[in-house]
Amino acid sequence: MKKKTTLLGLLAATLLLSTLFIFEYLVPDNQTASSYFVKMKSNGEPVKKNQFKGYKYTETVYNSKGQSSKLSFYSEKKLAQNERFKIIVNSNHLVSNYKKVTSLPKNVQYLAEK
Repeated sequence: MKKKTTLLGLLAATLLLSTLFIFEYLVPDNQTASSYFVKMKSNGEPVKKNQFKGYKYTETVYNSKGQSSKLSFYSEKKLAQNERFKIIVNSNHLVSNYKKVTSLPKNVQYLAEK
């Protein structure tokens, strides 16, 4: 009987830890990440801090509503100058994902071309 209880407890703990891992690391959290559209105007500044090696950019970014803001962010990969991207930036200003886009949304296009 004691072996069954121990085994059941171990199984429950494993299930709990697995669930926590999935929600913490695999499910994106909208509160800590924001998506922006950007037309890269700079080439990026090479940065090496602790274990991070990549590039720092300061660009005018646009949210999906067309509101602009100046944002400094870091990317492990070089983002090509004069290209358009949709980027997802975490709260630590690190690009977690990016996608090259052929055109910006209409409410952003005019503002980005200025």
